[in-house]
Amino acid sequence: MEDYIELLRDFEIKKRVIKPDMTDSVTIKLPIALLELVEKRTDETLKDKIMGSEYNSQIKMIKEKLRFDAAIAKSFFEDSIESIVNHITELLEEPVNAEVEAILMVGGYSESPMLQQAITETFAHLSVIIPQDAGLAVLKGAVIFGHNPDAITQRIAKYTYGTDVEVDFDSQQHPIEKQYIDQDGNVKCMDVFDVLVRKGDSLVLGTSQSEKVYSPSTEDQDEISMDIYATPDSDPEFNTDEGCKKIGSFSVPLTVYGPDGSVHVEMIFGGTEILVRCTEEMTGQVTDLHVDMPE
Repeated sequence: MEDYIELLRDFEIKKRVIKPDMTDSVTIKLPIALLELVEKRTDETLKDKIMGSEYNSQIKMIKEKLRFDAAIAKSFFEDSIESIVNHITELLEEPVNAEVEAILMVGGYSESPMLQQAITETFAHLSVIIPQDAGLAVLKGAVIFGHNPDAITQRIAKYTYGTDVEVDFDSQQHPIEKQYIDQDGNVKCMDVFDVLVRKGDSLVLGTSQSEKVYSPSTEDQDEISMDIYATPDSDPEFNTDEGCKKIGSFSVPLTVYGPDGSVHVEMIFGGTEILVRCTEEMTGQVTDLHVDMPE
């Protein structure tokens, strides 16, 4: 494990010096344990495997050091840079980001000249800000937030949050397997995802983001049981959809039965958790549920 970590550290350093205009080769020292493992598993040394490959003119093995031509070293970045550029492009096309004027690059990869050039060239119409020690920016931000949670006042919802409800069954809209008849004889559709917060919504921390009222489905119901779900889908249809995950559940006792026993539900986002607050409208009785924000 020590050898593996050392190999990762070596590459972490190298990726910060590989540049788009670089012509010199890049050398990485390989652990002896890795070389022995390759030979043990394949009955062939790593040097011999390289010599017999299509890369034998671009990669050299000198003792325990692996030397790449500049073109090979730069090719390591192609897939990840393309994915990052595509992802940023998609984000900037969303209406909520229409007024974005700058890109702030943080994290260890932001110190790579390869990524820096790709971002500045692709998004030339935006200001690109790369702080000193960009690799430490995330860590510093976490420390600042720990000391002062109010430092971050607003977030963008990474997921869609909601609960499951029953609605009148519509054969034109709902699949037959979701149909059932409740105890009052009403034909209902179950597992319908009712959105409280949608992915991409702007969330002001500590402020109620969504307020809805729910009523009992039967006349003799003495509580309203609710599950809270999160999904990466912006427009979920059912809580059984792929990617939908239950993150919490609770019951709100009712002192008033029937339609008058409605419950007011709101979601309040904090630093690392969500507060779901349910208030029985007739009595003002409050039930709180704290759930961790999904990763």
